[in-house]
Amino acid sequence: MAADWQDELRARYAWARRTSFQIGDGWKALLAETFAQLDAAIAKIPVDDPALAFVCDEVKAKYGSMRISIMPDVDEVERICLAAEDRSETICEVCGALGRVREGAWVTVRCGEHADRLAAGTTA
Repeated sequence: MAADWQDELRARYAWARRTSFQIGDGWKALLAETFAQLDAAIAKIPVDDPALAFVCDEVKAKYGSMRISIMPDVDEVERICLAAEDRSETICEVCGALGRVREGAWVTVRCGEHADRLAAGTTA
């Protein structure tokens, strides 16, 4: 993912200012949509203690899906993150096209074209 896109998300969402992004460009749209949903949910949750403010530590690819690490653990926020994780399993992490989980040295989500490139050992 391009650093400028990461910086844009960090600037837009105060709770994501220190987020580490370790995902491919194909999940950008899904992540942007998910962050908008998270922001709306977070805005509805009263936080009396600033020490309990929401913070997203990282967004990464793990076992073929996008994982969002955000605290504190609140049911609505968790539901949004899990829904995004499920959707990511059908989106090519490289290009954003329809994809599926592919197993090999790493578990990834790729469309047919990018799965072929991965199998051939070429870049993305």
